[in-house]
Amino acid sequence: MIAGAVRDLYRAHWGEPSREAHFEVDDLAIEVLKWDADANAEGVALYATVGASSRTLAGHDPKHRTEFFVGLLPEHDAIASPLAALGLYSVREGVALDHGHTVPAGEPLWPGSPMRSFLVMRPRPDFLPALELPDGLHVTFFQAIPIFDSELQFKSEHGADALMRRWEDAQVPFWSGDRAPEPAAR
Repeated sequence: MIAGAVRDLYRAHWGEPSREAHFEVDDLAIEVLKWDADANAEGVALYATVGASSRTLAGHDPKHRTEFFVGLLPEHDAIASPLAALGLYSVREGVALDHGHTVPAGEPLWPGSPMRSFLVMRPRPDFLPALELPDGLHVTFFQAIPIFDSELQFKSEHGADALMRRWEDAQVPFWSGDRAPEPAAR
């Protein structure tokens, strides 16, 4: 039921996905859907989880659930596997993710990328609103931003919001898989 509602919300915002990938880890299943850059107003390839919200979050109200998405340009379809792992992180590690948390992938987020971690952030409120279901369940959507080790270090020292302000001030295209680390975070 939850997965169907999440799919419906994505389709209402972005149309039919161009790709679907299915992952299973330790008897846990999750999907990652993709929309091409020309299929959405953001102008980036979008990848989004379906299935993270099927499970309760450790230490949270059982009616609160989460899903994750990432926007990239150029597209890197290999991001699907690390994004699926992010979607299963809470249930596998017993830790609920929230705004400003970082999660290491343990390897490059796609072949050739120096980025090895995700920064979890609340998206703009108008981008993808929370999904409210009739039985009181609600799903929050978090943006997963690929980050460099130096940005992870800066975030650890100064906080996620300070990193976002640095990116904003320097006009860093954090959705670009080909970007260099923001100079102040090196």
